[in-house]
Amino acid sequence: METCAEPEAGAPPHSPSTHPAPHALRQLNSRPPKHAWLREVGIVLGFYYVYQTIRSLADVSGVKNRAQGNAQWIVTAEKTIFIYHEQSIQQAFLGATWFIKAMNVYYGTLHFIITAGLLVWLYARRHSAYRVMRNLLGATTGLALIGYWTFPLAPPRLYSKCSGRIPALGPEGGLVKPSCFVDTLDKVGGLWDYQSSAAKAIANAYAAMPSLHFGWSLWCAIVIWTQVGGRRGHVLAVLYPTLTLFAIVITANHFFLDAVGGALILCGGLGIVRWSERRRSARLAPALTGATAEQLATAQ
Repeated sequence: METCAEPEAGAPPHSPSTHPAPHALRQLNSRPPKHAWLREVGIVLGFYYVYQTIRSLADVSGVKNRAQGNAQWIVTAEKTIFIYHEQSIQQAFLGATWFIKAMNVYYGTLHFIITAGLLVWLYARRHSAYRVMRNLLGATTGLALIGYWTFPLAPPRLYSKCSGRIPALGPEGGLVKPSCFVDTLDKVGGLWDYQSSAAKAIANAYAAMPSLHFGWSLWCAIVIWTQVGGRRGHVLAVLYPTLTLFAIVITANHFFLDAVGGALILCGGLGIVRWSERRRSARLAPALTGATAEQLATAQ
């Protein structure tokens, strides 16, 4: 436990200018450097290039069969632990066309806008936290790309081996046995569809594990919880990933285990960023005075 030493005779008392408070340290360098946004745009474009490269490498002969086989493995695993209820949940809401369409828009459009919007907001208004949170988002996305390459997975909407023996609540009440999952974007619609040229250019049909939608929603929750704060911020931080989980299931784009994978890649990203920050702190430590270095590490 640290103790406070008595000041030397004649030494001036501690003042905010001598030892900045943690909240003051967080304000240091809070404004982004001029033209630094160009580097950030380059990083985004670089990630897009890597994604497209991995997508092309994964789109090889036999990937469809592998993806269907992996989907069968996921379904078997979910049945074993009694969480294979995606089909029943979707069936219960299919009658609410307006709601399904809203979930399609959320899944395919708003999800990306919210994530990008929070990243831009961090850059402009919370720049002291931007670098770490950007690196966390990048590490999470990078781990997801590895998952897509090594474990292609057909999402529920493309799963072709449904048994049709799972009772579900029908849209008009009563139990029914739907033959398979419904591709809600194709049957109900949204702002775009998977057959559009834009979707074919950027979408990977067999990139379901891990769920980057859910991983990104957890990243957004961390940003909202730590940078917005307050009761409202904390409520939003809990509701947002919950709504995302509901959206990815009801639109038949992900299994529950895909969401677990999304949470795992975020945890992996946190580990990578913490390791990177420790190395960075070790490199910067010799250039800092003892007292300032200690308080800066506490503030971070």
